[in-house]
Amino acid sequence: MQSSQRKRVVSSCIPCYTRKQKCNRQYPCNHCSRRRRPEQCAYNPSQATLPPSPPQAQKDHLHDDEIQTDDSQQETQAERRPSASSSVQDTINWGGLKEGREPTSLAEVFGYFENSKSNTIALVRKLGADDDATGHSSEPTPVPEETAIIAQRLFASMPNRSIFDFLVRYFIAEVSWMDQLIYPPWFLSHYQKWWEMERTSTAYGIEFAVLVLRICSYASQFLPSPTCTIDSIRGVPLADIRKSCDRVADALTPICSRLDARGSLIRVQHVAFAGLRSLCQGRTNAHWEALSCAVRVAQRIGLHVDATPGFYSPNMDELEKEMRRRTFCNLYVWDSVLSKRLDQIPFLPDALNPDTMPRMHLVLGLDDVPQADAPDLFTERVLEAQLANFWRTHGSGNATEYDPIAAEERYEKFCSEFLPEIPPVFALYPDTCDKWDARLPTLPLQRQMFHMAILESLCHNFRPALFQEVNSIQQLPAYKQILLSSHKRALAVIALNLLEGVSALHLMMGGSHTRHASLIIPTFEAAVVLLCLCSDGNFSPKAETTLRRGSTTSMTKSSDPFGVGVTDVTKDECIQAVRSALGRLQTLADMNHMAEVGARTLTRLLGKIEKISDTTISEANTLMRLDTDPIVVTDPALQLSEAWNCLQTPDYAEVEFLAENTPTTDMSVFSWF
Repeated sequence: MQSSQRKRVVSSCIPCYTRKQKCNRQYPCNHCSRRRRPEQCAYNPSQATLPPSPPQAQKDHLHDDEIQTDDSQQETQAERRPSASSSVQDTINWGGLKEGREPTSLAEVFGYFENSKSNTIALVRKLGADDDATGHSSEPTPVPEETAIIAQRLFASMPNRSIFDFLVRYFIAEVSWMDQLIYPPWFLSHYQKWWEMERTSTAYGIEFAVLVLRICSYASQFLPSPTCTIDSIRGVPLADIRKSCDRVADALTPICSRLDARGSLIRVQHVAFAGLRSLCQGRTNAHWEALSCAVRVAQRIGLHVDATPGFYSPNMDELEKEMRRRTFCNLYVWDSVLSKRLDQIPFLPDALNPDTMPRMHLVLGLDDVPQADAPDLFTERVLEAQLANFWRTHGSGNATEYDPIAAEERYEKFCSEFLPEIPPVFALYPDTCDKWDARLPTLPLQRQMFHMAILESLCHNFRPALFQEVNSIQQLPAYKQILLSSHKRALAVIALNLLEGVSALHLMMGGSHTRHASLIIPTFEAAVVLLCLCSDGNFSPKAETTLRRGSTTSMTKSSDPFGVGVTDVTKDECIQAVRSALGRLQTLADMNHMAEVGARTLTRLLGKIEKISDTTISEANTLMRLDTDPIVVTDPALQLSEAWNCLQTPDYAEVEFLAENTPTTDMSVFSWF
């Protein structure tokens, strides 16, 4: 009889196994935490498939009757399930108190922002009132015994720690780079302490539990993935884990609101993660509501104000202050992007206060280079905030009253003021990308996302040109008609570049299924723009003569950053790009409802465009070119000259304005075609 030895399974983390140290097999483990490198603590991916012990496996399967709360809480959960905004319903309490203790401080009763320097509470403090009587106490909020019992039952119904550790580890390694809402070492330090503390003794313990649950639920949205092809963790299906995390978090959220009416940085973060999870599920309105709630909590705790002496509590270190600034930076980016995309009024003011921006240079995963030399990955979020601030400051036009001159000026300012200030590692054509891309794997993806954000902002700058009626266009002066036509062509080139950027990002992310909206929304919106242009009878189905400059490559990059000046934009090319975008959405639709709805809409729109006969379009374009022959020429300068000569009664004020403001830079849209 042949005996075979069973192969020993490595259960230590990779750094401890490499160093031959005894690992406590937690995440982050004792040695990685002691080395102050908790983000480097990693385990073999095969450990996720190991089944848990039988008692724990039974504990992980959470059914509806396992969460034993009072009747009112069960009724509230039943009402929340069909709602699109179930994740934030109990958190959106204007005063923060629906039930529980009565407000006692002046700030709570009157609703004053307690750290203001100019409202009435500031005058009360000037008169010598005690801080405890006017503002929020910095002492930990104790949990009543009845509430602690309910919270303990909810904690007992959560998945076990091994599942949490795996999801948190996957989130840090594969997901957190997309939004940069938390700084991994800071979060992992709190995460380790949270497991060691009595979680039901303070409001912080319960609040942080909600954050962990929201992060795990959000991370599970991206599983299985090309790097982690699993459909269960420790024998528990991913669907059951998501359901368990969401249900417990929804039950704990109103408890946190009752214990602490004011909120905290942790609450802002877990509400934001609830919104991000909703966005992955194709519920953008729920994401918008979660952002509204997060902004209100952020304003109550003062994330929007400058850091002054005495503002923060004495036990708050510099790293936590930086986390507050970074969180507010993320809120500003999401508020700017969503408000423009949904045509809503922003929650936050237009002007971004430089004093509230992140200040610390924090580098991950590089031990062999000086910190000052390595790029900070959060720079991408800062750049997106500055990008949003630029377009908020300069305005972006109105769909009903589109001014081509103003749109052109905004674009020229963008090219001359914003683009040159981008750090080299995030530039459109980075010269040092090879040096850092190999060391920081997420840096190329962040750079690509930032470039896509630039293209999306340019689309919003020129897109109102598509809403102009034919009668309104005909009433414009001839030179404005030419500029408007040029902007439409520029919009086509920008949309094509955006679709190419999305395709590149998708390949960089593995080219497989993903629920992240950064691939779905730009694909759909850029494709709709191209279809709208293709429906225009003035859009030529074949390539026309374009301006091809005999410049060097370096000159082309500086004057034409997206290569649009040497690109022939045709209707056939746009239709082909739309078909490719439709194919991507149909692929992603298998796991994403948003992609499914977008693909269905694009299919319907593309069918309408393709029903138009190419022969009819060609004849219509021929007649159109004959009617507008005096102003459709190759040279933009000759276009303007002919346009002025064609005017029956020239408006000398407009001619004088154009003569004084003739584009003098190669970055003008005129240089594109």
